Amino acid sequence: MRRVSARCILALVLYPVMIFAQEIRLSNWQTISSLYTVRSMDVDASGVCWAATTGGVVRFDPKDRSIVEYRNIGALQSLDCSSIYCDRSANEVYVGQVNGAIDVLRSDGTWFNIRDIRRATQYPRRGILAFTLRGDTLLIATEFGFVLWDRRKENFIATVDRIGTLEENSPVRSVVLHNDSIWAATNKGLAVAPLNVQTLRLPSVWRILGRDEGLDALDLSFCQSNGKDLVVTTARSLYSWKSGQFQKLIESTEDINGLAHVAGSWEVSTASSIISQLATRKPRLTGPIKGFVAGAAEGQILRLLSVESLGFGLLTVEDSLQMAPIRCPSSNQFADLSIDTRGNLWVATDDNPGRGFGGQGVSWYDGTTWRTISTANEPLLKSNNCYRVASVSDGSTWVGTWGRGALRCTPADTGLVVERFSFENSALAGVAGDSTYVLVSGAEIDRYGRTWLLNEQASNQLLAVRSGGQWIAKANCTNSRENVVRHMAIDINGTVWLGGHQGLGLIAYNDRNTARTDDDICNKLMSSNSQLPDNAISALAVDLNGALWIGTAKGLAVISAPGAVTNSSVPYVRRVSVLSSATVISDIYVDALNYKWIASTTGVYVLDPSGTEVLATITSSNTPLPDDNVRCIAVDEESGLVYFGMIGGCSVARTSSMRPLPTFDLSCYPQPFSPSNDRLFVIDGLAPDCDIKIMTVSGTMITALQVRGRQAVWDGTDASGSIVAPGVYIVSASSASAGTAAVSKFAVTR
Repeated sequence: MRRVSARCILALVLYPVMIFAQEIRLSNWQTISSLYTVRSMDVDASGVCWAATTGGVVRFDPKDRSIVEYRNIGALQSLDCSSIYCDRSANEVYVGQVNGAIDVLRSDGTWFNIRDIRRATQYPRRGILAFTLRGDTLLIATEFGFVLWDRRKENFIATVDRIGTLEENSPVRSVVLHNDSIWAATNKGLAVAPLNVQTLRLPSVWRILGRDEGLDALDLSFCQSNGKDLVVTTARSLYSWKSGQFQKLIESTEDINGLAHVAGSWEVSTASSIISQLATRKPRLTGPIKGFVAGAAEGQILRLLSVESLGFGLLTVEDSLQMAPIRCPSSNQFADLSIDTRGNLWVATDDNPGRGFGGQGVSWYDGTTWRTISTANEPLLKSNNCYRVASVSDGSTWVGTWGRGALRCTPADTGLVVERFSFENSALAGVAGDSTYVLVSGAEIDRYGRTWLLNEQASNQLLAVRSGGQWIAKANCTNSRENVVRHMAIDINGTVWLGGHQGLGLIAYNDRNTARTDDDICNKLMSSNSQLPDNAISALAVDLNGALWIGTAKGLAVISAPGAVTNSSVPYVRRVSVLSSATVISDIYVDALNYKWIASTTGVYVLDPSGTEVLATITSSNTPLPDDNVRCIAVDEESGLVYFGMIGGCSVARTSSMRPLPTFDLSCYPQPFSPSNDRLFVIDGLAPDCDIKIMTVSGTMITALQVRGRQAVWDGTDASGSIVAPGVYIVSASSASAGTAAVSKFAVTR
């Protein structure tokens, strides 16, 4: 795969290279996330625009249209940002997150992390909803009340989680200081208390203002002060506080989703308009407005709008939007991953319509540019709820949708060729009760060149097979009505293995590539007739030795000889004891070195080829992985990049699990090598199953390595563990399986 672009993935970070057992190394961690869903925006003193999104923070400079993206590596504590505030006087940016974390970008470009609220587990909801600054006091509105922070001393002044007669831990949408009082917008009215009281936690110091003072509703969204006027918004009205009463300034026919003070006047935004007391503007947009802020910089008024699922930009005088040039996946939901034969990464964006995430089509990345296939740009795609992607050996990728069949996408030098298959033009069938609702949850090509599609939940079949443009349907040979099956793998014998989450066990089917049925193999493995850990199957994969690996909610199992299955006997199933039976497995990926990458709800485990040793345990505690609940894994066997898909984004790391070359193309770096500074010396371009010797120029052996893949590393020590002396050394590499060898020189320095 071509190099990963820095435009949508955080630029490479020099994390310490982590050495695991054998050849498993992870380095150059990056994060992929979508920045299109904007929750909060602000403009700094120089006119630079900032946005907090569900996938991190974006800095957009309209002068040169440059973008800087901040994610969890070297910047934010997590990706899911909820609010942002620019301190114009100190040139600092405050970022609040859904989990209560606060991150501060200082004027010198360094990040300062505030963890206190995130750690306050006495509050079930700790999200940061808004910031306001008054002098050195930062007012922080949260889901449990509000907090006062001294930005100079960098400590908390007070936490107010009980406001007057409101329910304890009530959320505060915004909080401001105005006329020597503190004002908090809540869902039960506007709370106000004088600042000169001993403590704001006493209910008696608060007044709750509402309908008696002129509001048309109590559920308030925004509260702001320009130093002279205090305003609040209800669902569709803007009010100003004057002489002990609220006076209505603006009334809208749509819900208000933004508020700003612009050139001496208050303005609000709705899904379609920007409304002031004097006029209504209708921007020309391709989606509904989701938020609005404004600021002045260098004598210019900047109105900043966010658009649903499209990012944000500046409103021009012609009422069009100058969008920030964000390039990233369409969604933070990485439901399924696949890498095609060209090295393109494919991402499904919806794992289950019942979960409420909502699909955003399918994203694909060619190493330089992210693209999205959606109903907006691809007429053949009939639903954005794309839940499965499966890249197969003919270069195509099959995209399964909820109920609208499958797309076959084939990248070519001239573009992307897209075909749609459903009940109208193939052997695919709909679910019971709706013959048009077609699910496709997997695709595989067998050794005969036939493409097998897993026709999930079809009423009277389980598979659809495409061969030479012809289609044929295949029923579930064990029970034609038990078709809630989502996972499929085809072994080297042509046996199709199938399993699903509803506890139907593991189905084995082999039609022997004939039209006859009397010689078919059909059987079912259950926990009752084998050592299968559980009848609910969550992942299947065939390794390079032909073994079948089985993931369940109760651990991992393997069938070393799947060819032993017959109509009357089942093969031996071995439970993999190095993983606990409590390990809930989500996905299995077999890499080019036959290592098994096991995704689970508690992180990722890398097993050796036999599955008897855990080579690496990858969690959020020992890597930049933002979440231990990893849903899917894909490894690019050419570049060594491994992708970990999660509900809230994707992590990427470089690994040594690369396919060896057919013959040597030896290269060594860094040159020269300093063991104390560089830590690792990389020997690249190796042939399969390589024996490496590092020697002095006189032929004295320093150390020897045995390597399965394309790369080896050396830490600069000899066989006794001592760092070698400076000088010139020789790398001698040989491969018995390739019948070739190579030699290279390199220098070692202090």
